[in-house]
Amino acid sequence: MDGRLCDTPPVNVLLVTQKKDSPSAKWRLLQFVPHFEKAGVRCAVEEMPSGMLARLSQAGRASGFDVVVLQKRLLPKLLLNRFRKNARALVYEFDDGVTLKRNAEGGVVESSTRERRFKRVVRACDAVITTNETLADQARRHAADPGRVHVFPTVIDLARWEPRQASSASGSVTIGWMGTASNLASVEILRTPLTRLCRRYDALQVKIVCEQALPLEGVRLVHKGFSAADEVADVRSFDIAVAPLVEDPWTRGKVSTKLLAYFAAGLPVVASDVNANRIYMRDGENGYLVGTLGQWEEKL
Repeated sequence: MDGRLCDTPPVNVLLVTQKKDSPSAKWRLLQFVPHFEKAGVRCAVEEMPSGMLARLSQAGRASGFDVVVLQKRLLPKLLLNRFRKNARALVYEFDDGVTLKRNAEGGVVESSTRERRFKRVVRACDAVITTNETLADQARRHAADPGRVHVFPTVIDLARWEPRQASSASGSVTIGWMGTASNLASVEILRTPLTRLCRRYDALQVKIVCEQALPLEGVRLVHKGFSAADEVADVRSFDIAVAPLVEDPWTRGKVSTKLLAYFAAGLPVVASDVNANRIYMRDGENGYLVGTLGQWEEKL
């Protein structure tokens, strides 16, 4: 037996994402593909091409699949209609506040174009999948049937993310953060507490795993470029993990998936007391939620 139901024909699924190496694609789609394949679900993963003609061609190929999953991208009306016409079942998956954008001052504002496209796609799809109730409520307000909106929290493969060994009693202590360049600015929250802690403890260092470096004067800093092949080992090299985040309309729709990686690696975690972190953390039970610079320093 290969895990498939003997009399059930295979289901063919097309997964369309923006970038295969993005965190959203990795956590929300790609890690499930081997399990789908084992169950007899054939998966084709494609990035959305850059040109409109190529995109229309991709939408035309949707007719060859039983299910088409569109991830995050808010499509113009012509392209969405082409996918809707050709797809036997159309699913929209998103894990961010896709209707928001940042203005020139760095503030978070609604985009009227994105809002219009979002309303259109959730009405057109047979199902909408998202990560938390904040985003689900947004989709339900515009869906043709609110019952088509489903919350599937992000999960992590514990067969890959194993707990680290206990640290040596002697030697350096590493406070670590891993994330994308778009979220690197959140580490600025920790500038003062980390500087003060580095002054107090000679053995303390801070490791940032990201494709972009962040200068932190007064902090003994180790920068490591992000690598999907090394991410498990990188997280396991931390002694303490941090998840700083500001509370704004953008982050209210987020889920702090890095917390799952930290927990799976068996790390103590200190995190900002915001909605994205409260989804997975209970203060004093599986980590510390903090709201002030003094609390950051105290709990670290």
